[in-house]
Amino acid sequence: MEPETDLGDLATPEEVGLSSARLARIEYLLASQVDDGQFPGAVALVFRRGRVAYIARAGMVTPSTGTPMPLDAIFRIYSMTKPITSVAAMSLHEEGLLDLSDPVGRFLPELANLPVGESTSDGGYRLVTAEREMTVLDLLRHTSGIVGGYFGTPWILKLYEQAGIREFDHTDVAFTTSTQDLVTALSTLPLAMQPGSHWEYGRSGDVMGRLLEIAGGRSLDALLDDRVFTPLGMADTGFFVSPQQAHRIAQPAESFAADTVLRDFTSRPTFLSGGSGAFSTVRDYLRFTRMLLGMGELEGQRVLSRKSVELMTSDHLGTIYGTGPDYMPRDGYTFGLGVAVRKEPGLSDVLGSAGDFWWLGRGSTSFFVDPAEDMIGLFMTQRYWRARHYQRVFKNLVYQAVID
Repeated sequence: MEPETDLGDLATPEEVGLSSARLARIEYLLASQVDDGQFPGAVALVFRRGRVAYIARAGMVTPSTGTPMPLDAIFRIYSMTKPITSVAAMSLHEEGLLDLSDPVGRFLPELANLPVGESTSDGGYRLVTAEREMTVLDLLRHTSGIVGGYFGTPWILKLYEQAGIREFDHTDVAFTTSTQDLVTALSTLPLAMQPGSHWEYGRSGDVMGRLLEIAGGRSLDALLDDRVFTPLGMADTGFFVSPQQAHRIAQPAESFAADTVLRDFTSRPTFLSGGSGAFSTVRDYLRFTRMLLGMGELEGQRVLSRKSVELMTSDHLGTIYGTGPDYMPRDGYTFGLGVAVRKEPGLSDVLGSAGDFWWLGRGSTSFFVDPAEDMIGLFMTQRYWRARHYQRVFKNLVYQAVID
């Protein structure tokens, strides 16, 4: 089936309240960024009122071959894996296999009763007792005290480096280690903060993936296939690509890949990263986001209940909203379970609606879902360390095209 016809019902922008002329600014953005060498190629899509209203693509899928960017290009989605893992977690929650208030130590006993490190005036740290155990909810909302090792106070960065935590980040050790190895390494370290006290992005998604394997009794890839990918018809989403489909993998320009490890994607890794290990296509991720917009259901297949999606896309930070040295959601947004959620129409410098939710990936893939506008936006490219810039620019370009 041709990718264009496999995207569902197509509409002209005006049929769903969008301006063709204004949406054309997205195509101009893609073309200009390709011409300027900012990324080799990209695909963008806008879905509104049940129909695909706009598709744009530019550039190449593989710079070395010059092959034009196809609509079914396969992208490393990195942290856009987290919303998928969160949906699987909510699926197990619905069945009573886990509870959001459960201590993580119920499933991963080596992470129970970890001490917390507190900074001292000399730049070091001291160990104190945790005021409470980290919970499943903490993992999903990044308040666990497990951080990423790239931001934060110097002492925790040093400890993470010494423990080899960064080596689990998309390197070739993905074929010789597992998420259990990461959990074991983290069990030797203190938490960076009291559980529930701060939002800080980190390795919570990978720990959540391992927890799901224990709670669900299956490997993470099998669990996601069963609970998310197969019901939603996401045939091109997973943790590795068959060698026969490798030509569809979008590659970054060599100049931007130099400082980013790109592991082989054509064989199954043993380290299945629930935080950032998946790949997907515009078509597949559209089906995932349509399920969220449809309150857990797509084309008669129910993955989650309406109430679970409501819980996922609610404010789970409250008074700790907006804290931390690297608060990626930015002003006006809180964090739900795997997604940033807009609290009010104002208080932000990005166009949007109260209740819209979004996330992004390191390679500059991003999505947003806006229930109030009945709209989805998807942007896929491979340009490292510019994810937040392109997420904001694309989101603004979609919203400025709304005319009804």
